[in-house]
Amino acid sequence: MSGRAGVASVSEVAAWGVTAGCVVLAVGAVACSGADGDAVATTLAPRATAATTTTAPVRPTSTTTTIYDPASVEGQVEAAYLRSWDVYADAVYNLHLDEAALAEVYAEEHLQTKRNEIQRRIEEGRASLVRTEHHYKVHLIDEVTALVTDQRVNHQVLIDPATKQPLEPDPNEKVTDAVTLRMIEGAWRVTRIEGLT
Repeated sequence: MSGRAGVASVSEVAAWGVTAGCVVLAVGAVACSGADGDAVATTLAPRATAATTTTAPVRPTSTTTTIYDPASVEGQVEAAYLRSWDVYADAVYNLHLDEAALAEVYAEEHLQTKRNEIQRRIEEGRASLVRTEHHYKVHLIDEVTALVTDQRVNHQVLIDPATKQPLEPDPNEKVTDAVTLRMIEGAWRVTRIEGLT
């Protein structure tokens, strides 16, 4: 080293590089030759290519903040309503009909409506990324019936089923829904959705 302590000059660094390169080549030549001069078979790890498979991105989780006390009836209805969105969003994102998950959040005629929609999407290869801004209120009708009015902003887009890339622009549309939930077998389930806009 020259000049300042601990600092090598450019020519010294270049000399180290040449020396290291020669040592690596010499070691490589010895390793590749046998004792009797025959070549030794070596196994190389396969190199990654552009054809490497990748997995599609996982659906982003819901970020809706709840507004009701989870211990209240309104909070239970709210949780069931938001869970129905998550189940639906998973189904249309992954194009997978999960009968058990659907039956946990939907019931009566609306369960069959959702089954039919998801099955049709699977057959047609129409995946979607579901994103929505919820602005809802929970109204208790009686002990076993609730109504959620949601003035939401829809950002749902069709996506490529394999790459999950959007195939259309964000609609950014305002939608108002009246969603009926009923207490069935000890759980709140969506039984009807009526579009009001």
